[in-house]
Amino acid sequence: MEMIGQAAQASLRGLMDLPPHCDRLPVAKPPLRLPTTSQEAATLRAWAETQPDRPAPASLQQISKHLSFIAAAIPGRAMDEESGKKRVAVYSSILADFSNDALSYLARKACETCDWFPTPRQCLEILRKYRPPASDRDKALMLYHRFWDGRFEEFMATLRSGTATERDIATAPRQWRAIAMEQGYLRWIDDEKRYVIRLQPSAAAAGAV
Repeated sequence: MEMIGQAAQASLRGLMDLPPHCDRLPVAKPPLRLPTTSQEAATLRAWAETQPDRPAPASLQQISKHLSFIAAAIPGRAMDEESGKKRVAVYSSILADFSNDALSYLARKACETCDWFPTPRQCLEILRKYRPPASDRDKALMLYHRFWDGRFEEFMATLRSGTATERDIATAPRQWRAIAMEQGYLRWIDDEKRYVIRLQPSAAAAGAV
């Protein structure tokens, strides 16, 4: 019952003296809150783009810890140390792409649902049901897009209300102006190479009075 846990520890002894993995220094993390300025939004996006788009894979030590946890709780087939090491190598290879949080989920679910130490196929079946929480990268990008969605709605609201100025039009992103033209709020003056506010029927009628 304890053989897999013992083998996992034994198989890692030769790796413990390796130097730690060193990544480049991270960009300073901004506050994860809704931006109030375009500069704050740009900072959020710039930080998010430096972050990995998926969690880091678990280390061999973390994989060993989770296998040992499962082995301590669920009986498995008895085997000698050499066979145990080979089995750990197989499990480590199969689980190497999963994050530490995913393997924590695997360990909990295996203890809840398995009568015997899970096979590699059973491990993968459990992991397919794992849904990671939103990462800080995801939150930063969501806040970035929420900020600009709000600014776009404000821009369109000024056009609908007739309070937009020529400066509002000139400083708006090109895509916003194209959408506003499609919806009939702006028109393109080809000779001047610029968008201008299209006079709405209600405003035209009021001016004629």
